[in-house]
Amino acid sequence: MAQIRLRRDQSANWASANPTLAAGEAGFELDTRRIKIGDGATAWNDLAYVRTEFTISDDDSTSESFYSGRTLNVKGSGNITTSLVDDTLTITSTGAAQGITFVGDDSTGIRISDGETIKIAGGTGISTSMSSDSTGDVLVISADGTTAVANVLYVSKSGSDSNDGQTLATSFLTIKAALAVATTGTTVFVKSGDYTEVNPVTIPAGVALVGDNLRTTTVRPLTTNADLFYMNNKVYVTGFTFRSHVSPGAAFAYNPNGSAGTIVTSPYVQNCSSITTTGTGMRIDGSHAAGLKSMVVDAYTQFNSGGRGVHILNDGYAQLVSLFTICCNIGVLCESGGQCSITNSNTSFGTYGLKADGVGTALFTGLTNGANQSGTTIIIDGLSSRPAVNDVVKFDGDVNYYTIVSSTAVNSSGESTVTLLETVRDAIANNTTATFYKRSLISASGHTFEYVGSGDDLTTALPSGGGVPVQENEIVQVNDGQVYYTSTDHKGDFRIGDDLLFNRATGTITGRTFSRSLFAVLTPYILALEGSLNN
Repeated sequence: MAQIRLRRDQSANWASANPTLAAGEAGFELDTRRIKIGDGATAWNDLAYVRTEFTISDDDSTSESFYSGRTLNVKGSGNITTSLVDDTLTITSTGAAQGITFVGDDSTGIRISDGETIKIAGGTGISTSMSSDSTGDVLVISADGTTAVANVLYVSKSGSDSNDGQTLATSFLTIKAALAVATTGTTVFVKSGDYTEVNPVTIPAGVALVGDNLRTTTVRPLTTNADLFYMNNKVYVTGFTFRSHVSPGAAFAYNPNGSAGTIVTSPYVQNCSSITTTGTGMRIDGSHAAGLKSMVVDAYTQFNSGGRGVHILNDGYAQLVSLFTICCNIGVLCESGGQCSITNSNTSFGTYGLKADGVGTALFTGLTNGANQSGTTIIIDGLSSRPAVNDVVKFDGDVNYYTIVSSTAVNSSGESTVTLLETVRDAIANNTTATFYKRSLISASGHTFEYVGSGDDLTTALPSGGGVPVQENEIVQVNDGQVYYTSTDHKGDFRIGDDLLFNRATGTITGRTFSRSLFAVLTPYILALEGSLNN
């Protein structure tokens, strides 16, 4: 495993050698615990330390520095007052006959006379608390070594929502409080812990929500049957596990009020897990957003026993990479025109794998232009838009939906020639209404199915628990929804759609596609052989 080590030495040795550090190179003083960062030109003695310290100075210029991790006690007989403005803490003693003594945790310190004003300047990690001992009032000052960084907020279990969230020392207690002040370009860092949030929580557009890691950072909804997070344009989320959301709640969704607006950069979820019962990991409802109406996933695990992994509906869209669904009632569901592409993903156990159901609402209509048209090429006029590839068209009087392979640009008369995948067998009369829809569609490449159909309870779905897979449940296509796929199952059998199967155990190839191809190849030889025998 690779290791990164800093250059390090005693402060006296650094000062004696006085090297010039390369740009970005760090040097660490073992005795003072301070760091300098090189710029490639400035010698060590002229470099400034990284600001993990604060300096105490009185009004006669007596001063001393205290470093990150140290605690400073301020002792006096009373009337100690403080103010913090622009990262400078001002301490004033009035009427303190004994004056004020500053003592660090290594017993070094300076004494300030009665009536003097003391300023402590350093990073925003300075914090104070008041107590008392036998000598009088005690003001305890600590510096945690953090400095506020623009566009960065912190959340931790030791925080408070009355803080500003700009450093770890002043972190928020809840994610919701941090997101309430986050704006486009802000990264919210959430430290390890188990957070129960008043939900739904809106992640503003252009904000990144970053957890320590998905093993130690957990988020739960207070209202378990409501959505946990509402997404917006250009949102990024990583490093969390989401628990306790139940149906109809989802870990991620768009706000039903449409406030997400037009999506031009898809919200992105990466390296996260959803572990729950009947809840949904992600719901993408296209009726709640405009534009792309999409979300993107990379390495998002769905262990939602009896729930859904990803649900895409009403013309929503998703790109799903390394999506792993376990014991879901439905791994991925596209309905009412929802569509997605799935790559390098896995569906294990559960009831159903990939399901596509129905079509969306009508997009637009046209009229056939020409009497008794049939076959795979149909001329349609009166169009307001160009028919899109993979959308479908339905002709009045025909129960079938036909998949669009291509279409010509709509001319000034609103006419386009549409090429179809399926063949129109019954002639269509002139001026027949043609209605266009977005089909519910899943396109899955290299998908792995393991024991799908064996149930939503892992203890009984495992083969050792009596689980029995149902191969027919891997792919479900109903009401003209469609799934294009290549897959490998728990037996090692490889499929290209419904029509071609490579059986690992027998080493055979079967399916309608293979049979038709084989027949096409062999037929000329059969005919030639028959001809030669008849001569």
